[in-house]
Amino acid sequence: MKNALYLVITFCLIGLGQLACAKKALPPSPDRFAPNLEKIESVNRTKINLVFDEPIDVSKLTPRSFLIISVTGETLSVRTISSEKKNEVISLFTLPAKPGLHTIYGSVSDRYGNIAHINKRFRASSIIDTITPQITAIAPRRGALKLSKNITLELNFSEPMDTTKTINYFIYPLDKSKIKSSWRSDWQGLYLSYLDSLLPHTTVYFILMPTLADLEQNYLREFGYTFFTSDSVLAPVLVSGDLAYNNQPIKEGIILFSNGKTKAITISDVRGNFSLRLNPAIYNITAIADTNFDNKIDLSTKLIDSIFDTGKTIKIALSPTTEDNSVLEVLNSDF
Repeated sequence: MKNALYLVITFCLIGLGQLACAKKALPPSPDRFAPNLEKIESVNRTKINLVFDEPIDVSKLTPRSFLIISVTGETLSVRTISSEKKNEVISLFTLPAKPGLHTIYGSVSDRYGNIAHINKRFRASSIIDTITPQITAIAPRRGALKLSKNITLELNFSEPMDTTKTINYFIYPLDKSKIKSSWRSDWQGLYLSYLDSLLPHTTVYFILMPTLADLEQNYLREFGYTFFTSDSVLAPVLVSGDLAYNNQPIKEGIILFSNGKTKAITISDVRGNFSLRLNPAIYNITAIADTNFDNKIDLSTKLIDSIFDTGKTIKIALSPTTEDNSVLEVLNSDF
């Protein structure tokens, strides 16, 4: 009987000891292996892809996380970083690289903190990126309502942009001195923050000029355009039409409506069509186009005292202009 009691007590003590140890011990890590750099893809002179076998913790990466040196000892500057395919591909955007062998050094970690040190050679590409960057999204969206404070315009681009370029834009009726610009860390997002509030019954029109370029100096071939209002509804009269030169549609043409009380702007699409909402009134219409995107007006026209009191479709024919005016000069002179 005593032996049986000792046996039960012994098993209980062993069980309690194991339970106490289990509470103190850390759970086993689900991943104890450092990420493996499977390959380096030199996409073009300014983009290098690092392809890993698992997701990388991109929150800890900066351009200073990597050092790239050519065989002649020259450092290739990493300007910005982005990620693709659920963080398994890290894209490094650099100054244009010279063809030839390079060595990349750096450190990355996975989501469990396992660190991999990189010391690997690759051959830089001689391919020049000739793809035009695109504006992929603009916020606020066109026609957004009830915006009066904490306003930030956000423009997203299809690839990193050269942030040393001057940001040229037109914004009516806001004071540019109250707008602060900044770039997202991946250089694919531009923010324009208005440091004030909109007055009631204010409609804001915004146009980004195509003076920004990517890292290979491919310039935008489009305007960034949006409008928004502090009101709860848009103006009542819908005006639509088309813009053409020699009976051919003009895309990215700018159409301005103005009188003593109201001013409005819209842009034509790829078919030359445009539309906007106005208050019933008599307007002067100025239409301009910069067909080669050099920020100079090459086509224009002006219509005087056009009446819009009901929905109306208009056709605007452009003519060549000999005046050497920039888009911004025309916009600022008419507004």
